[in-house]
Amino acid sequence: MRNQARCVVLLLCAASCNAIASGISGKITVQKKLVRETVATVYNLRGIAVPDGQPAHRKTNEFDRVAVWLEPKLHAPSPPVTATMRQRDRQFEPPLLIVPTGSTVNFPNSDPIFHNIFSLSRAKSFDLGYYPQGHSRSVKFPRPGIVQVYCHIHPSMYAVVIVTSSPWAESPRPDGTFSWTSIPPGKYTLNVWQKSAGRLRWPVVVPVSGMLHVHISLPEKDLGE
Repeated sequence: MRNQARCVVLLLCAASCNAIASGISGKITVQKKLVRETVATVYNLRGIAVPDGQPAHRKTNEFDRVAVWLEPKLHAPSPPVTATMRQRDRQFEPPLLIVPTGSTVNFPNSDPIFHNIFSLSRAKSFDLGYYPQGHSRSVKFPRPGIVQVYCHIHPSMYAVVIVTSSPWAESPRPDGTFSWTSIPPGKYTLNVWQKSAGRLRWPVVVPVSGMLHVHISLPEKDLGE
């Protein structure tokens, strides 16, 4: 994506060192009224869309599609989990999952039509084939990375699985804030992912005591997906 589409500002400031715990907190804001660019389709989609009406448009918080995580140089990995990304109304629920390395994600089909879920991402590529309502397929994610998920039949379907070993990983709260406490002091990499901006990284230093505060400004997400 071109640089002009990545209007990102990171502001850092240290809180009072009188605080007992050390950690990091922040707020993410989304800039509005940015000019969107037309992006060519990356994948050669197989099949045709089924003319079964328009999918329902559910209101979602813009931060449901943003991930933020703190990447340590050395840290014991979080235990793997089993999560679910459902196909419903020709959409993925949820549109973004954050899971530890080694986790398994189930992809059940709740639509009365076939889906074919796939990814060509370097972190994990897969093709689950065509399967109907009431059936499910599973994928294990052994390596950290960003896995973009599509459907061969319905080009509008899009989701992301963020795979990380970090114990400090989440989507921001509805107001764009996030925070982690009891973090060992030292150097880390702060990561943010959003569809419009992609993956962004900054080096940060967690103080011995007190909180490090950050402010991140991102471009508006693609509302036409």
